[in-house]
Amino acid sequence: MKYPPTHFLGAQRNGLNHVGMNLGAIKNRALGPVREGGPPPTEYPLYSPALLDWYQQKNVKSVRLMFTWEAVQRTLGGPVPATAADGPGYADYWLDLKSVLTGLLGPGKDIYVILCPWQHNRNSGAKGDTDIVYDDATFKLPPPAPDPWAHFKDFWGKFATAINGVTGNDQRVAFDLINEPHTHAQSGDKPGDIGISLVDWFACARAAITAIRLTGAKNTIFVPGMGYAGASSFIHNGSSAEWKKLIDPLNLADPLKNIAVTVHCYDGVTKLSGQQQEVKKPETALPVACEAVVDWARTNGVKVNIGEIAIDAGPNGKQNFCSVSDLIHAKKQWEHWNEFCVANNDVIVGWNWWANGAPAWWDQADSCGGNHWGLRVNDGNPQTIYMDLIESTLPVPNLDIRDNVADAGSEPNNTTSVGWQSPDVWVRQTDDKGLVGQDLLGGGLSFVYVKVTNNGKGPYPEGGGQIVRLYWAKAETGLNWPTPWNEIIPPRPIIGPILPGKSETVTFPWPNTPNPVGNAPNDGHFCLLAFLTRATSLDLEGFPAGGDLNDSVLGFSNVAWRNIHIVRTAPQMKMGNMVVSNHRDRDMLAQIAFEILDAEARPIDPAGARLLITPKGAALEKLREHQDDRPFMEDLGDGTFRALDIATGIPHLDLGPGEVLPFELEYVPDQEAKGYAVRASQFSLEGASRKEIGGQTFVAGEVEGFTRRPERRRRGSWWPWVAVSVLLLLLIALLVKGRKKK
Repeated sequence: MKYPPTHFLGAQRNGLNHVGMNLGAIKNRALGPVREGGPPPTEYPLYSPALLDWYQQKNVKSVRLMFTWEAVQRTLGGPVPATAADGPGYADYWLDLKSVLTGLLGPGKDIYVILCPWQHNRNSGAKGDTDIVYDDATFKLPPPAPDPWAHFKDFWGKFATAINGVTGNDQRVAFDLINEPHTHAQSGDKPGDIGISLVDWFACARAAITAIRLTGAKNTIFVPGMGYAGASSFIHNGSSAEWKKLIDPLNLADPLKNIAVTVHCYDGVTKLSGQQQEVKKPETALPVACEAVVDWARTNGVKVNIGEIAIDAGPNGKQNFCSVSDLIHAKKQWEHWNEFCVANNDVIVGWNWWANGAPAWWDQADSCGGNHWGLRVNDGNPQTIYMDLIESTLPVPNLDIRDNVADAGSEPNNTTSVGWQSPDVWVRQTDDKGLVGQDLLGGGLSFVYVKVTNNGKGPYPEGGGQIVRLYWAKAETGLNWPTPWNEIIPPRPIIGPILPGKSETVTFPWPNTPNPVGNAPNDGHFCLLAFLTRATSLDLEGFPAGGDLNDSVLGFSNVAWRNIHIVRTAPQMKMGNMVVSNHRDRDMLAQIAFEILDAEARPIDPAGARLLITPKGAALEKLREHQDDRPFMEDLGDGTFRALDIATGIPHLDLGPGEVLPFELEYVPDQEAKGYAVRASQFSLEGASRKEIGGQTFVAGEVEGFTRRPERRRRGSWWPWVAVSVLLLLLIALLVKGRKKK
């Protein structure tokens, strides 16, 4: 499914887990948790604005903010948030949680926040551990209770309402239903562990999703799998099969289709939980652990967030660290991980490093010393070895193919309404690396160039896995997808690396350029469509079939359309055939409007010029159907018409489903020119609405951006002349003044 880039699931955003408000246990349930600065023992820290600002400065785009259920709902079924009447600590805790949340979302920040209850069972094992509990016990209601998950539903419905009240329904906030669900067996049969069964967890998750949606909340919801949300076990522990039931069209858990998988990945650390000896993990440990869940998600149209991830990196400033780990190996591990994320950014919506917190409450101990992997020792410098490791990969690359010169990669591209004149797709007769298009010889070898630009803040790595697919079709003003396009094979890889703001040009040999003869209406006008995608993509990143191709191209920054027709300059000549079409499954009332461009590709007023239109075959009768259009079209006889108002063009054409009509165009300029272009745009008319769906551009001679490379016009080049003029005036004034003194 394709989401808008600003949607939580619409782009890859990397970041961290923000910890400290996830409590081991509330020591005094009557009074509530005690914040830093309160009477000891204090239970959670306060965070300086400087720390949250540092996240923004370091390009952190996603923060998983952990909290404790009991701290925001004093009793099961009680109000959310708990109030001072429940105990003074509860009101303080809610105020402080709100402060962190609004600080992350505040002005000048583009951080997205995942809120997750981190539940603790003090009876689990010798020291207590995360568990699926409330106050150290299961929250599942036993029979004969009609709804075993009533407490979890109640909490999530109230919590979602309260949070959206704080944020004003800011959709940069998502909900992660609970931290690390697992069975008792998956805990290693740890004494005191409660856990939850596979079937129970997904029934519980479905109930929570329903409760959230019943409040009207539209936030993205992350649903973890079992086995402590382990990425490597997601398929074989049964989570994939149960998760698939949540998206069953006959029994959708979320009618908004705004849920995603979250998994945790510690497969690269030196000493996993329960592991006695240190083991140096392979460089590819992280991608190998996640590839199965990513492949499953792609097949099922699901997005994945890596909610927790960390690796060891050798000496880290702590006395105890994993002796077999080292920074060089860690960099190799992380490099493979980054390449994997970039190559699978159609599925992976981000990762959150475990973890960071407040000074003196969190440290940088690794898997041999506490499993913290902190990123910052204090609110100032220094940052730790782990931030040094991941910092360059927090920002992500974003590869695009431009629709026009002003296209910066936004979706949709609102800087133009013309999607078929991409400057980043052009053809040449030989592989000479020329930068503008040329006439081609039908049936011969030619070369297509596609320029790909990295508009992201992160570098695109070598081996990033993206490819360009290229298709051709006979030009029509109403083209559709996927018919009648033909692929030029094989697809070409993006080699990389590509730094932010830089480009790479991909070359396609085109061994059998289509011959105009035999491609009705037997003229030389064709179209190229380039897709930036990956070999594993099943649907070209969700590019829609049917609909309006122009809208679709402008809505996808990874797709570009090139549609030009090149002929030699002459005072008067037939430019080729405009093909008007309707590839919808219903009738269309169309308008064909024209625009004339000069040699600099600037729109001009063609007063005195003539645009002649000769409909072919059935197109003639279609043109004559609308008698009211006669003020706009002059019948010259012999089946030829003159457009009296070029901007209005052909005001109305009735097109049946699948109908294709050819029109021969002839443009007679009022004076000889080095070059010009005629742009024909097809609009669909429905009531009062007028929607551009495609077009063709016919080029004669040398036109900037089509047959001639755009000229670089220096800005400010008039300043030297101004400076010289001012100096001359001053000199003259001084001379005059000197003469008066004499």
